[in-house]
Amino acid sequence: MTQDNPPLTEDRAIDEELVAYLDGELDAETEARIVRRLADDPRYNQRLIQLQRAWDLLDTLQQTESDDDFVHSTVAMVAVQAEQDAKTQKVRIVRRRNLMWLAISGVVLLSATLGYLVIQRRLSREDRELVRDLPVIEHVDEYRTIENLDFLKQLAQENLFPAETDDGT
Repeated sequence: MTQDNPPLTEDRAIDEELVAYLDGELDAETEARIVRRLADDPRYNQRLIQLQRAWDLLDTLQQTESDDDFVHSTVAMVAVQAEQDAKTQKVRIVRRRNLMWLAISGVVLLSATLGYLVIQRRLSREDRELVRDLPVIEHVDEYRTIENLDFLKQLAQENLFPAETDDGT
């Protein structure tokens, strides 16, 4: 047996059996057994009398009838609560949808920004290399006709090539 379901005590089992007897929920064989025990066991019979008195007292309690105003106010309160619940649920759905769109927009914006920066950096590097090599590129046709590297070195010593400029990038 687990601790959640302790075993029924004898008194509790007797009470359940007698309540079922009073309610008329027993089959004929069980009812006959209870009647025999009531005749033989004074303690058992006393418990039935106590339960019967409790039943009788419950029957004598005043039963209140609810009037139309009570019914209408209760139904109105339930309707107001249901309306508030529906509004709350609608607000939650709208808020969740807005947050989803905001998150998607943020991801798209972040992706676009990162993509732009990566492409810009890559293109900038290639452009810087072209700017650095521009003096050579401008005179590439002339350099092809020169067969001797010593001649180019001599031209460089005489500062005939434009100075390289630093564009700050």
